[in-house]
Amino acid sequence: MQDIQAKNTTLAPRPLWLAVALALALDMTGFVPAAHADASEAAEIAAVARAHITPIAAVTLAEKHSGGRAYGMGLEVARLGTWYEVQLDVKGQSMVARIDPHSGAFLGIEPAKGDDRIGARTLAGRKIDLVQALRAAETHAHGRALEAGPAGSGVTAHYDVDVVAAGGKLQHLSVNADNATVGVAPQSEQD
Repeated sequence: MQDIQAKNTTLAPRPLWLAVALALALDMTGFVPAAHADASEAAEIAAVARAHITPIAAVTLAEKHSGGRAYGMGLEVARLGTWYEVQLDVKGQSMVARIDPHSGAFLGIEPAKGDDRIGARTLAGRKIDLVQALRAAETHAHGRALEAGPAGSGVTAHYDVDVVAAGGKLQHLSVNADNATVGVAPQSEQD
Protein backbone atom coordinates (compact mmCIF):
# COMPACT_ATOMS: atom_id res chain seq x y z
CA MET A 1 0.00 0.00 0.00
CA GLN A 2 1.42 3.39 -0.94
CA ASP A 3 1.59 6.35 1.35
CA ILE A 4 -0.46 9.16 -0.04
CA GLN A 5 0.91 12.62 0.55
CA ALA A 6 -1.21 15.68 0.04
CA LYS A 7 0.36 18.40 -2.06
CA ASN A 8 -1.07 21.88 -2.24
CA THR A 9 -4.25 20.89 -0.47
CA THR A 10 -6.85 23.60 -0.13
CA LEU A 11 -10.49 23.69 0.69
CA ALA A 12 -12.96 23.50 -2.16
CA PRO A 13 -13.82 26.83 -3.77
CA ARG A 14 -16.50 28.87 -2.02
CA PRO A 15 -19.11 28.41 -4.83
CA LEU A 16 -18.81 24.64 -4.45
CA TRP A 17 -19.45 24.83 -0.71
CA LEU A 18 -22.48 27.03 -1.33
CA ALA A 19 -23.82 24.58 -3.89
CA VAL A 20 -23.38 21.67 -1.48
CA ALA A 21 -25.09 23.60 1.33
CA LEU A 22 -27.99 24.52 -0.96
CA ALA A 23 -28.37 20.92 -2.12
CA LEU A 24 -28.47 19.68 1.46
CA ALA A 25 -31.00 22.34 2.44
CA LEU A 26 -33.28 21.47 -0.47
CA ASP A 27 -33.02 17.77 0.34
CA MET A 28 -34.07 18.44 3.95
CA THR A 29 -37.13 20.42 2.86
CA GLY A 30 -38.41 17.62 0.66
CA PHE A 31 -37.90 19.61 -2.56
CA VAL A 32 -37.18 17.20 -5.39
CA PRO A 33 -35.81 18.80 -8.56
CA ALA A 34 -36.64 17.14 -11.88
CA ALA A 35 -33.09 15.84 -12.32
CA HIS A 36 -33.29 14.12 -8.91
CA ALA A 37 -36.67 12.60 -9.80
CA ASP A 38 -35.20 11.26 -13.05
CA ALA A 39 -32.20 9.83 -11.18
CA SER A 40 -34.51 8.28 -8.60
CA GLU A 41 -36.68 6.70 -11.31
CA ALA A 42 -33.56 5.40 -13.09
CA ALA A 43 -32.40 3.80 -9.82
CA GLU A 44 -35.82 2.16 -9.38
CA ILE A 45 -35.81 0.88 -12.97
CA ALA A 46 -32.36 -0.66 -12.46
CA ALA A 47 -33.42 -2.16 -9.11
CA VAL A 48 -36.56 -3.82 -10.48
CA ALA A 49 -34.48 -5.41 -13.24
CA ARG A 50 -32.05 -6.84 -10.63
CA ALA A 51 -34.72 -7.99 -8.16
CA HIS A 52 -34.94 -11.75 -7.62
CA ILE A 53 -38.54 -11.44 -6.41
CA THR A 54 -41.07 -10.30 -9.02
CA PRO A 55 -43.65 -7.61 -8.25
CA ILE A 56 -46.38 -10.25 -8.51
CA ALA A 57 -44.60 -12.45 -5.95
CA ALA A 58 -44.11 -9.44 -3.65
CA VAL A 59 -47.83 -8.61 -3.75
CA THR A 60 -48.76 -12.27 -3.17
CA LEU A 61 -46.40 -12.46 -0.16
CA ALA A 62 -47.77 -9.21 1.31
CA GLU A 63 -51.36 -10.44 0.97
CA LYS A 64 -50.43 -13.78 2.55
CA HIS A 65 -48.69 -12.18 5.55
CA SER A 66 -51.31 -9.47 6.12
CA GLY A 67 -54.56 -11.23 5.28
CA GLY A 68 -55.47 -8.17 3.21
CA ARG A 69 -56.15 -7.33 -0.42
CA ALA A 70 -53.49 -5.31 -2.26
CA TYR A 71 -54.53 -2.21 -4.20
CA GLY A 72 -51.13 -0.73 -5.05
CA MET A 73 -47.41 -1.44 -5.12
CA GLY A 74 -44.08 0.12 -5.96
CA LEU A 75 -40.38 -0.53 -5.69
CA GLU A 76 -38.58 1.91 -3.39
CA VAL A 77 -34.88 2.70 -3.51
CA ALA A 78 -33.55 4.65 -0.53
CA ARG A 79 -30.33 5.18 1.39
CA LEU A 80 -31.35 2.40 3.77
CA GLY A 81 -31.96 -0.13 1.02
CA THR A 82 -34.43 -1.33 -1.56
CA TRP A 83 -37.84 -2.88 -0.94
CA TYR A 84 -41.27 -3.36 -2.44
CA GLU A 85 -44.02 -1.34 -0.77
CA VAL A 86 -47.42 -2.96 -1.12
CA GLN A 87 -50.52 -0.95 -0.20
CA LEU A 88 -53.24 -3.16 1.27
CA ASP A 89 -56.78 -2.95 2.57
CA VAL A 90 -56.64 -5.06 5.75
CA LYS A 91 -60.07 -5.35 7.38
CA GLY A 92 -61.00 -1.83 6.26
CA GLN A 93 -57.68 -0.23 7.20
CA SER A 94 -55.08 1.04 4.72
CA MET A 95 -51.74 -0.60 5.46
CA VAL A 96 -48.30 -0.70 3.81
CA ALA A 97 -46.24 -3.89 3.82
CA ARG A 98 -42.59 -4.07 2.83
CA ILE A 99 -41.05 -7.03 1.01
CA ASP A 100 -37.34 -7.58 0.35
CA PRO A 101 -36.88 -7.74 -3.47
CA HIS A 102 -33.93 -10.13 -3.21
CA SER A 103 -35.04 -12.67 -0.61
CA GLY A 104 -38.82 -12.24 -0.48
CA ALA A 105 -38.63 -11.67 3.28
CA PHE A 106 -41.60 -9.91 4.86
CA LEU A 107 -40.01 -6.79 6.39
CA GLY A 108 -43.06 -5.50 8.24
CA ILE A 109 -46.37 -3.69 7.97
CA GLU A 110 -47.66 -0.35 9.23
CA PRO A 111 -50.65 1.95 8.73
CA ALA A 112 -50.55 3.74 5.37
CA LYS A 113 -49.89 7.47 5.37
CA GLY A 114 -50.33 10.20 2.78
CA ASP A 115 -50.57 9.05 -0.83
CA ASP A 116 -50.38 5.39 0.20
CA ARG A 117 -53.92 5.71 1.61
CA ILE A 118 -55.40 6.97 -1.67
CA GLY A 119 -57.50 4.47 -3.57
CA ALA A 120 -57.91 1.80 -0.92
CA ARG A 121 -61.56 1.28 -1.80
CA THR A 122 -61.57 2.56 -5.39
CA LEU A 123 -61.56 -0.93 -6.88
CA ALA A 124 -63.35 -2.83 -4.10
CA GLY A 125 -65.73 -5.40 -5.56
CA ARG A 126 -64.18 -5.32 -9.04
CA LYS A 127 -63.40 -8.61 -10.79
CA ILE A 128 -59.69 -8.02 -11.38
CA ASP A 129 -57.32 -7.86 -8.41
CA LEU A 130 -53.87 -6.25 -8.37
CA VAL A 131 -52.02 -9.50 -9.16
CA GLN A 132 -54.18 -10.04 -12.26
CA ALA A 133 -53.69 -6.41 -13.33
CA LEU A 134 -49.90 -6.69 -12.92
CA ARG A 135 -49.83 -9.94 -14.89
CA ALA A 136 -51.88 -8.40 -17.73
CA ALA A 137 -49.70 -5.26 -17.91
CA GLU A 138 -46.41 -7.18 -17.72
CA THR A 139 -47.55 -9.57 -20.45
CA HIS A 140 -48.69 -6.67 -22.65
CA ALA A 141 -45.40 -4.75 -22.29
CA HIS A 142 -43.11 -7.80 -22.09
CA GLY A 143 -41.56 -6.36 -18.95
CA ARG A 144 -41.75 -6.03 -15.19
CA ALA A 145 -44.00 -3.70 -13.19
CA LEU A 146 -42.35 -0.83 -11.34
CA GLU A 147 -45.45 0.56 -9.67
CA ALA A 148 -49.21 0.20 -9.83
CA GLY A 149 -52.28 1.61 -8.20
CA PRO A 150 -55.94 2.48 -8.62
CA ALA A 151 -57.04 5.45 -10.71
CA GLY A 152 -60.34 6.97 -11.76
CA SER A 153 -63.64 6.42 -10.00
CA GLY A 154 -66.92 4.62 -10.44
CA VAL A 155 -67.29 2.72 -13.72
CA THR A 156 -64.08 4.26 -15.09
CA ALA A 157 -61.95 3.07 -12.16
CA HIS A 158 -58.92 1.09 -13.32
CA TYR A 159 -55.34 0.20 -12.42
CA ASP A 160 -52.49 2.41 -13.63
CA VAL A 161 -49.39 0.26 -14.05
CA ASP A 162 -45.89 1.45 -14.97
CA VAL A 163 -43.94 -1.37 -16.60
CA VAL A 164 -40.22 -1.44 -17.37
CA ALA A 165 -40.05 -2.91 -20.87
CA ALA A 166 -37.09 -3.86 -23.05
CA GLY A 167 -34.20 -1.43 -22.93
CA GLY A 168 -35.39 0.08 -19.65
CA LYS A 169 -38.19 2.02 -21.35
CA LEU A 170 -41.04 2.84 -18.98
CA GLN A 171 -44.56 2.20 -20.30
CA HIS A 172 -47.56 3.77 -18.57
CA LEU A 173 -50.50 1.38 -18.92
CA SER A 174 -54.13 1.28 -17.85
CA VAL A 175 -55.74 -2.05 -16.90
CA ASN A 176 -59.52 -2.41 -16.86
CA ALA A 177 -60.61 -3.58 -13.39
CA ASP A 178 -63.43 -5.74 -14.78
CA ASN A 179 -61.83 -7.58 -17.70
CA ALA A 180 -58.04 -6.92 -17.56
CA THR A 181 -57.98 -5.19 -20.96
CA VAL A 182 -54.73 -3.23 -21.24
CA GLY A 183 -54.38 0.17 -22.89
CA VAL A 184 -52.05 3.15 -22.73
CA ALA A 185 -52.72 5.31 -19.66
CA PRO A 186 -54.27 8.69 -20.48
CA GLN A 187 -51.67 11.49 -20.73
CA SER A 188 -52.92 13.24 -17.57
CA GLU A 189 -52.23 10.11 -15.50
CA GLN A 190 -48.71 9.47 -16.80
CA ASP A 191 -46.90 11.90 -14.51
